[in-house]
Amino acid sequence: MTGLTTDLIQTALRDITAIRRVEHHASIGSTNDRARELAQADQPEIALVSADEQTAGRGRQNRSWYTPAGTALALSLLVRPVIPARQAMRLTMLAGLAAVEGIEQATGLRLDLKWPNDVVAVNNPPRHPSTFHPYWLKVGGILTEAAFGGDAIEYAVIGLGINVNVDFGGHGELRNIATSLKELSGNPIDRAVVLKEIVAALVKRYARLRGDELQAAWAARLINLKRTLRVQLDAEIVEGYAEGVDDDGALLVRTDNGDVRRLLSGDVTLHNV
Repeated sequence: MTGLTTDLIQTALRDITAIRRVEHHASIGSTNDRARELAQADQPEIALVSADEQTAGRGRQNRSWYTPAGTALALSLLVRPVIPARQAMRLTMLAGLAAVEGIEQATGLRLDLKWPNDVVAVNNPPRHPSTFHPYWLKVGGILTEAAFGGDAIEYAVIGLGINVNVDFGGHGELRNIATSLKELSGNPIDRAVVLKEIVAALVKRYARLRGDELQAAWAARLINLKRTLRVQLDAEIVEGYAEGVDDDGALLVRTDNGDVRRLLSGDVTLHNV
């Protein structure tokens, strides 16, 4: 399998006319940062920035994101969606669906989503059982960042990181919580094919961003609904039963006292599975 290049990606995406610009970098600080630079220079949607390696990749809450050279996918798409600011979570919804749909098309692997922004594989039985064991192993993550003007979204950057051929065997604690498409399938995976299928699925979903089916399709792939769980927030832990998600992507958790908490972010673990 050859390495990724701008020319190779442009050729792979030649039939996806919605992509107006493609950049691929051997190494970059952050693909999201580069996509934001393009947005601030008035680049029209949709622009794609990808990289073989990120030296300053990040996830939610500014956590670092591990993107080893040549074995993972790091890509960001600049979009200018015509939706209210309160619906920005719909971009994360469509990115999650595009990731699992594209991966399944490219590899045959069926993965799941974990609210709010993770691509996961079921880890059952777990590698290291405990009361709150990792029921899932992380395969990828989504980071959506947006600039707002009043109630409108001026632009948004949808970042995706996917562990394609990463070998976590020698990575200490990471091997207990993460895996890759190669480890799941037992075979090396062509990153160009995965990138093409994810981008194709994302462009298709983006064209229907305001459609009624998006939230239901996303909820159907969330592995942590209809389960008892705990959610770590900044200043508290919420425990209860995940009843569902609302139209804006908030997690609805019914606590032991019967109250329903509407959560917009947090770290989720399952209780006693």
